[in-house]
Amino acid sequence: MFQFNKQVIKIMLLNFVTKYQPESQEVLINSQETINHKLYSNKSSLKTTKMGLQIGYNKLERYPNNTSNKLVNSIANIYNLNSKQIVLSNNPDDFISLLCLVFLEPKNEVIISEYGFLFYRTQVLAAKSIPVIIKDSNNKLNINNIVKAINSKTKLILITIPTNPAGLFLTIREINQLINLLISTNIILVLDMTYSRYIDDDRYPIESFDNVVIIRTLLGMHGLTPLKLGWMYSNKKITTLIEKVQSPSNINRMIQIGNTITLKNKQQCKLSKSFNIFWSVKIISSLRKAGFVVAKSYTDSILIKFVKKLPIQLIKTYISTCGLNIRDISEYKLFNSIRIDIGSPDANIMLINKLKEMKKRRFVLVTHKTEESLKQSWKL
Repeated sequence: MFQFNKQVIKIMLLNFVTKYQPESQEVLINSQETINHKLYSNKSSLKTTKMGLQIGYNKLERYPNNTSNKLVNSIANIYNLNSKQIVLSNNPDDFISLLCLVFLEPKNEVIISEYGFLFYRTQVLAAKSIPVIIKDSNNKLNINNIVKAINSKTKLILITIPTNPAGLFLTIREINQLINLLISTNIILVLDMTYSRYIDDDRYPIESFDNVVIIRTLLGMHGLTPLKLGWMYSNKKITTLIEKVQSPSNINRMIQIGNTITLKNKQQCKLSKSFNIFWSVKIISSLRKAGFVVAKSYTDSILIKFVKKLPIQLIKTYISTCGLNIRDISEYKLFNSIRIDIGSPDANIMLINKLKEMKKRRFVLVTHKTEESLKQSWKL
């Protein structure tokens, strides 16, 4: 019998994974350029702060130290953590890759929520392990479903707090409930809190639990998204293993300097959080009044579901005529929905008005029949 080797099987599995495709940022109206508002992958609604612009370009001719003691100590002080258990990286996603590399073996299982970050699945498959997808309840993680999926092959549980794209999260009480159920196992619980900066109480207690990993990021609130920093916190045994397999140049100097400066600006964090809360409430309430189904969100993004089945590509094209770029989330199997990130006040108002205007329009399915084929397309 013909047998596939493990590498062939791995490549076959990865072929089923959808490659991330960034949306086009160029929008033209009547062949003239217009202001473009990107309402996806938009991790700061406010412009870069003056403090953030003070980063400067000094001493860039040398490789930086892998660990910035100032930065690590600042993070430890803010979150009341042990600085010796903090690891830094240029990107928080790196930690997911490294955790899979260190702790997974072929045929191990990793529990991922139905609407968990798609990147999780690719990294699990790359490690020749099996992603076990559990059903969410109303776009929120269900603790009971997680527990039911645990078996002797389970090595990791990957949880996004808040979830992406739904924007919901598990409370501290729910997390503690799950942790207590895992104490007698060797399963590592990974809390990816990249989007948690807008949660009022995001200080999840992990000091007393050995098998919990928390992943966070900085800079989104300071308008320096391209210079975002990832940091991870866990017990010393886990962090030491991660440091051993990290790239020698795991954090560049610009990120070190930028984060060290902006962490001092607590007022900007408060301003960014207030801005996000205000516009989140305004967008959600306005669209709900207009008849849209809009889920509550605890992040800087909002999930909008259409009551009727509509062509998402046509909706994207229609909204783009006023310079707004949005993203569909069909890769999450949410086929009749879009997710938008909160943008500038002008962009947010334009979005509300454009969706309200679209609600009054009629979508028509047009059939084009020729001798060779039958084609159908939607038009407004």
